[in-house]
Amino acid sequence: MALRRATFRLYPNKQVSEKLSYHRQLHKDLYNAAVSNRITSYKKFGKSVSYFEQQNCLPDFKEVWIEYKVINSQ
Repeated sequence: MALRRATFRLYPNKQVSEKLSYHRQLHKDLYNAAVSNRITSYKKFGKSVSYFEQQNCLPDFKEVWIEYKVINSQ
């Protein structure tokens, strides 16, 4: 079976563009916090934090930080 790739270009209006920018900012902040958590954990305790440990903490994180509920977990 051959796989095909399709690329779509977005032309969002101002409202959608702002929403996309907001979501990108949330994803960036969450990623940077996760990297910082890994670095800090390794420096302080000499133990690395795995992806799965961080992934399992996301639901609790989203309960505390309500604005992160709007971003997908996928």
